[in-house]
Parts: sequence; C-alpha cells; structure tokens
Amino acid sequence: YIDAMPGKAQRAYARPLPPPAAGAYKDGGVPLRDSAIEKLLVEDFTRLVVETGQDRASSFDNPQRKERTKKLSESPAFAAHGPALQQAWRDMLLALDAWVHEPISGDKFESVNRDLRTKIRAVSDQLVAKGIGYYLEGDVLHAGGGVYPVIYAHRVEEVVFVTAGTQARRVLSLRRLDRLNIVKTLLGMQSAELGDPVLLLDQIDEHVATKIIPVLAPDAPFPLVDEEYMATPEGREVAMVAGASVRKELMAALGADAKAAAQVAALLAERNAMIESWRDELHRQGMRMSRTDDLFLPDGLIDQLAGKLPASQLERVDAIEDEIARLEGPKIASRCHQLVAATIRRHEAQHGLDDERAEPLHYPKSLEVLLGPAEASPGVPRRSVERARHELSAYTSQLANDPTTPQFSLWNVAQFAFSEGSWGTPESYAAVLLIEGTARHLGIAGEPVIHDRRIDRARLAKLALPLAAVAPARLQEAARAAWLDLFREPIVPIVDRL
Repeated sequence: YIDAMPGKAQRAYARPLPPPAAGAYKDGGVPLRDSAIEKLLVEDFTRLVVETGQDRASSFDNPQRKERTKKLSESPAFAAHGPALQQAWRDMLLALDAWVHEPISGDKFESVNRDLRTKIRAVSDQLVAKGIGYYLEGDVLHAGGGVYPVIYAHRVEEVVFVTAGTQARRVLSLRRLDRLNIVKTLLGMQSAELGDPVLLLDQIDEHVATKIIPVLAPDAPFPLVDEEYMATPEGREVAMVAGASVRKELMAALGADAKAAAQVAALLAERNAMIESWRDELHRQGMRMSRTDDLFLPDGLIDQLAGKLPASQLERVDAIEDEIARLEGPKIASRCHQLVAATIRRHEAQHGLDDERAEPLHYPKSLEVLLGPAEASPGVPRRSVERARHELSAYTSQLANDPTTPQFSLWNVAQFAFSEGSWGTPESYAAVLLIEGTARHLGIAGEPVIHDRRIDRARLAKLALPLAAVAPARLQEAARAAWLDLFREPIVPIVDRL
C-alpha cells in the first residue's frame, strides 16, 4: 500500500565528510565547531566592523561601538578556549580600535595597518592551535577618498593536504560567515600574511553554477567573458573548441553522473535564457531582478513575479527547477566543485611554495621583455613584475600538475588573454607565456602573441586551438618543459595526499 506520496526531490546535497576532529589541521579533515564563536562572528563582530568604518568616516567615537568592543573583548566564547586565544582576540580588538582615528596621511598609518593585520592573523593562528574551524582575514579598503576596515570571517569547512615534492602542504577550504556587503571574485588566495593557502568555497560554488555546469550542455561554448570577441567568427570558434575539450574531460571525470549532468546543463541553459528575457521585461516595468548565480533560484522568487511575467513561463521555470532537483543537480554541482577545488588547490599550493623561497624564482626573459626590469630601484621589487611572475608560476604548475582536468586548467587561464578587458593583468601575461611555451614544446609553430603592446588574438588562437586536442599526459609534459624553460629549474610535483 502507499503510505504517502513522494515529496519533491531535495535541492541540497551534503558531501560526506568525516566528523569534526581536533587534529584536522594536522591530519586533514573537518576542524571543530563552536556555535558560540560562530554566532559572535556572524552577528556582533560584523556589526563592530561596520561601526568601525562608520566612525572612521565620521571622525566620531560612537558609544555603541565602544560598548560593543568591550562586550566582545570579554566574550566567554573565546575565553572558554584558554588565555592564549582570548588574549589574541582582545589584542585584535584593541588594534581595530586604535586604527579608527589614525590619519591616512600620518607616518604611522602603514605600521598601524600592519599591526592590525598581524593581530588578525594571530587570532586565526590561535584558532588553528586549538583545532577550531574559524578563520579571519583582514584588509583595508580604499573607496571614495576614505579607508575602511574589512575583516572577513570564515568557517573552515575542510582541511586538505597536498604533497609538494616531499613535503605536505595544508590548504584550507573556507566558507564565508560575516555579513559584510563586499564580494570577492577570487577562487583561492595565498600570501605570506594569510599563512595557509585557502580556497573560497562560495566563489567556487558560483563558478560551478555559472561557468562549469553550463559548459556541460551539448555544443556549449566555453565562457570567455569577452562577449564582443565571442560574437566574432574567430571568438566563436575558440569558445566552441575550448568548450568541447573541457566538456570531454569533465564528463569523463563525472562517470556515471555524466548523462544527468548534460541534462541539468541543458535545463539551466533554457532557464537562464528565459530569465534574461525576464530582466528585459522587468526593466521596462521599472524593476530590477536580483542576481541568480546559484544552481537554484532564490526561494519565493517565482511567487514574487506572479502577475508581472507570463504565467506559462513561470510555470516552466518552476518545472525546470524541479527537474534539476530530480536529476540530483546539487550532487552533480558538488562533484564539479570538487574537481575545480582540486586544481585550484594545487595552484594556491604553488603560490605557497613561491612565497617561502629564500630566493625568488628566476625572472623569465620572455616576461622581462614584456614588463621591463624586476626592480624599481636597487633592492625594491616592482609589484607588477612580482605578481606576473607568481601567476605565471602558479598557472604553469597548475596545468603541469593537473591529472584530471588539464584542459580546464588551460582554458581557465587562457580566457584572460582572449578577453580584452583582462589585458595587462598578471593573469593575461601568464596565459600568453604559458600557451606559447606549451605550444613550442608540442611542435606548434607560431609568431609572438604580444606585439605592438597588444595581444594578437589571431596568433593566440593559432597556438591555443591545437592544444585542445592534445592528450592530457602530453599537455602536462609540455607544461613541465615550459616551466623549466621559464624558471631554469625543475617543477615541484604537487599531488593530492591520499
């Protein structure tokens, strides 16, 4: 007999993870959770950061901010984990308070900034020492002629180790907790100030929903960002060839889920096309539609649009959402997320290796021709050169060390060279030199891609398109050879630690 009709398919998927453990930062896994600390970071601490920015802008000491600082410094949430963590937390709050009225033109401003970032890092270090899964990241935002403190709070969802050469390297997977209205676009980060390389899971989720799953639809192009270029015959060819090569390897990696993934991608394409038409219609009605960068539309959105858009279209989109859920779209998105996270993890691990070098990487002659001297003056490195060299290192290493999705690694960086809006960025130089070097070792002839201070996309396409047909092992081998040419030393193998 039927006890109950089946309900709607689940619209969420939780990848199985081990239970939280105090040793996660040492052995890998999920760090400990603390609901009191998490609540504090989400609510009162976010408010304090906002109030600090407001007080700096107004040159006023809001009593509410002062009281909140005092309350937070005495919080039992941190005190419960011992004096070292509590003191680091208090020191950070004092540094934040001292920062409020330090004039930007004063000779102490930079040292006060550094002190604040150091104190923020100390809190994260103490949380690691206790095995607790939270992480703070500090920055100063310059906007509208003023400066504002930005302290991001994250939950450490997972600690994963890679092996770089013979050494284990820890990479943290972070999920944003704070409610600051600032959105990052990076998928991962690494710097000496941050310590561990990190992955930004919210950004990877969005990247998967808007860039990765759509390319799984039959005959879908790879999104090159530059829509004007993609509308040209050459740009269309590049996007289609890249899409086919990335789709092939992703489908192979998805295995039994590949068929459902293609169906989900096709449904998303249909839904997204309809939503774009909705935006135009709502604009004519004097309304704007919020961003829809997740796998599913925001709860209640379709109900809110009733009467403003054709009912048949709303019903169709609702049916599409149900079908994506039935096809286990969240599980497919999670699997794609893991593929992207794995390759970005190796990229950030390479940044970590480079940051820890006693001597900087060799400055490739091909990069020097484009950017000029490495130093602005004796002993003072040029930031533009450092960034370009580091990105060239990380993207070349990412491709050379990616056993599963090398085509994604290739085209993920290639898009910066094909998109005019990215020209002149460190990533665009990395893309050009990586493609030129890899193609050369595969016997693909071509002319210099950058000439007359511009990227020649026709020359770039002539080198890049044949790479889409190269077998993974050969592509990796060519990238390793390109690394040796660029940096005059063998590349360090980076693999996931099993």
